[in-house]
Amino acid sequence: MLLNENKISVGGALGVLTLESLPDELFYDIFYYLSAQDLYDGFYNLNYRFRSILATLTNLYSEITIKDETNSLASRYFASRIVALSIKHVESFDLSAFSTIRSLTLLAEPNREQCQSIQRFLPHLEQLVTCKSSTRHFSYSTSASHFVFTNAYPFLRSSSLNLVSYKDEQSWTHVLSLRFLSIRIIDLRIYPQILRTCPSLVRFQLEFKNNFQLPKLFYRFDSHSSLRYLHLRLHSTPYSYCLITALLLSLVPNLRQFSLHGCLSEAGDINIESLAEILHQHVPHLDHFYLTMAIQQTLSTNNWQKMRQLHSLFHRLTIESPTPHSLARLTIQSKKNLI
Repeated sequence: MLLNENKISVGGALGVLTLESLPDELFYDIFYYLSAQDLYDGFYNLNYRFRSILATLTNLYSEITIKDETNSLASRYFASRIVALSIKHVESFDLSAFSTIRSLTLLAEPNREQCQSIQRFLPHLEQLVTCKSSTRHFSYSTSASHFVFTNAYPFLRSSSLNLVSYKDEQSWTHVLSLRFLSIRIIDLRIYPQILRTCPSLVRFQLEFKNNFQLPKLFYRFDSHSSLRYLHLRLHSTPYSYCLITALLLSLVPNLRQFSLHGCLSEAGDINIESLAEILHQHVPHLDHFYLTMAIQQTLSTNNWQKMRQLHSLFHRLTIESPTPHSLARLTIQSKKNLI
């Protein structure tokens, strides 16, 4: 292979293929998978043809790994055509040039000033993702979740947030646009508050922190009619899995897919008969089910056939034997894998 600034030549018995001989359509297909920075660095200075192609590209993706890249040549050239931006540093950032962004991914929890910047400069934001907790999270007077649940981003359809804290009286408003939400919580009382705030929510991924609390009194709220997919992840807990499941499912009668990933419960291994009753009672339309959790290996495989008859979605039941480094693990799933 021969490479210079104007062409790539591949030699062989059938002749030579140059970069210049390839059709523009092929480059449009290839460039779809490259970031704005890679496009600029790799093709802008090749020749007029490639600069012309780059000038017509839209719906681009960009990554900013250091603060200075916000003002790089690539960022300035493509800024008005970038729709997905990933900021992979924890310093302050300037979004004033990126008004067309629809999807924003942040390495850490944004502070109040950054959330306000998102609200000001990204008026059509549809997806907001925070990748991990910030050590400064609890020093923020106002978290990103406040902006999401007060409808500061009115076109937001999907959001992955870090810890969402419970307050008796949240200053939230209805967020009608949100369809997908992924959060972590400490207090279960936040769950009905979010359902009430997000009436159009369809997919909900919920992770419980190690020290999460169950309320002494769980007030009854109106059912949420839109939710179809609920994914739970629980760490070590003193509470019964059946109790947690019953509280959560009691508010989402139209659920179609439910999955639960759990560690060991101090309340003992899950009661499969009670679990089946909960599913029958609260989510009659369920057609996909998946559960995997650590157990004390008190369950026996001798009654597998009887257990399968408890619910039509208890199709596959398996127990993984314990190892020196892990507990035994129970898995129950329906015929089809969860989407």
